Amino acid sequence: MDVAAPVTADALKSARASATALRDWIVERALPLWSTIGFDAQRGVFQERLDWSGRPVETVPRRAMVQARQIYVFAHAAHLGWFPEGGRLAEIAMSSLLQKFREAGGGSGGFAFSVSTEGRVVSTARDAYAHAFILFAIAWLYRLNGDPRLIGHADETIAFIDAALEDRAHGGLYDQSPVHDRNKRQNPHMHLLEAYLALEGGAPGRGYGERAKSLVDLFKTHLFREDPGVLLEYFAEDWSAHPDPLKRGVFEPGHHFEWVWLLAEYEKLTGEDLRRWILPLDRIARRNGLAEDGMIFDEVDSEMRVLKRSHRIWPHTEAAKAAVARWEMGDDASPRFAAAMIDALRTGFLDRPFVGGWTDHISADGSPLVDYAPASSLYHLFLATAETSRAFPRSPPAEPQES
Repeated sequence: MDVAAPVTADALKSARASATALRDWIVERALPLWSTIGFDAQRGVFQERLDWSGRPVETVPRRAMVQARQIYVFAHAAHLGWFPEGGRLAEIAMSSLLQKFREAGGGSGGFAFSVSTEGRVVSTARDAYAHAFILFAIAWLYRLNGDPRLIGHADETIAFIDAALEDRAHGGLYDQSPVHDRNKRQNPHMHLLEAYLALEGGAPGRGYGERAKSLVDLFKTHLFREDPGVLLEYFAEDWSAHPDPLKRGVFEPGHHFEWVWLLAEYEKLTGEDLRRWILPLDRIARRNGLAEDGMIFDEVDSEMRVLKRSHRIWPHTEAAKAAVARWEMGDDASPRFAAAMIDALRTGFLDRPFVGGWTDHISADGSPLVDYAPASSLYHLFLATAETSRAFPRSPPAEPQES
């Protein structure tokens, strides 16, 4: 049994300092960059990525998922008062998402996977993962502006997911429609849970909470394996072992941390005690998912063998969010862990190679494995910043001492 060290004033001070530094970076560097250079004002859409010189890459398709993530970021930033002009960008981009990806997306309902720079549909596939983020973006923009049309768009999107992506025989979702690969992944279900929680938070009483419950139940019955305590990534259609031996038993420590936070959010919503699942998710990820230098491995297997020693940026943001959740559940070691994860972000990924950008993927020795900054990372960075700033707020200035 792990025995956490008592929280100290120094640990809380460190967590507050790290959270403040991350918030300052988001507000002063990241949001200004991605709202200007990272936004195509002529076409009303966000850029997919910036190259190593910090300029937009115009030659790659623009994915619905990335548009939705950026809409979320700027809606939430405006909602918090951190970046008031973000609301206007989010509304413009939402209008473009509806027009370019849905109305011109092939006529089969749902949203096309990607369009070209000029707005022509590149892939008409309807992707479960992308639709989860579209719902998430709608939820946060609705929280910001209260436009009732957004709830209509959400309900239409949910109806499409039910009709085109749901596996009625075995439960859960297929990755895409039309369905070509009938095997399943946990990842779209995780983000759909996130979307339903956000919708329930902004528009309660419309059935979104019940949909969240069904996904938590799916997690309990199929996604999580109590022995050895891991969240598997890949499954066959009926939730048995994936037919590819290389995908069986694979888990991602970053997704463990992500589910810790999501289950804690569901606890807040319902009052259901989920520590039976939260604690092993967190414990296994901290014990078996970190390199000696504290960076998070990309992949491990159920035998606790490291499969990929490289490091993506996003697991460190999810670990910081998980630390917030565990701190709010009474774990005294979590402020220290949150600070360590934020510091890993700042030293290993952020402002490399340009201010306000990031290196998304690095090798075990810290070398870049990509030559561009994907816009998709900002969603992870912003949500971690919002959570750590809430839990570990900026310390008030010290009272002057009387002389």
